[in-house]
Amino acid sequence: MTDTRFWTMAALAAGLTLAAPAFAQQPPAETHVPPGPAGGTQPEPSAANSPEVDPDMQRVAACKADALAKLKQRSPSIEDIYIDVDGLTIAESESTLGTTAVKGVIMGEAYIQRDRSDTANRFLCLTGPKDEVLFTFFTER
Repeated sequence: MTDTRFWTMAALAAGLTLAAPAFAQQPPAETHVPPGPAGGTQPEPSAANSPEVDPDMQRVAACKADALAKLKQRSPSIEDIYIDVDGLTIAESESTLGTTAVKGVIMGEAYIQRDRSDTANRFLCLTGPKDEVLFTFFTER
């Protein structure tokens, strides 16, 4: 290798090495992140009454629809609920609440999307013998 070629390659390598920290210090581009965790499956409202859908997802869809309707009555600024379906606990129950039979319990995380922010909440839903929603409850973490 000739001296000129060696020094040209050395200068090019040094220039790239010195430029690398400048590229690494660029701030990341801002992107809009939807509420809730990345990925995950959300039940469609029609899933609550669809016989092709898994019964657990039918109950989750019914709970989501019922909870969203009740929340919108109290606060119209609420746009949507994101239920972390992958992290839900879905259990069958043989208990009563007063004289009402409770056949299903769904617990997990939900994100209530509002016009300004969304927050993580604990979510509880109780269902009856015909998978009707008896009770939904949210509490901030």
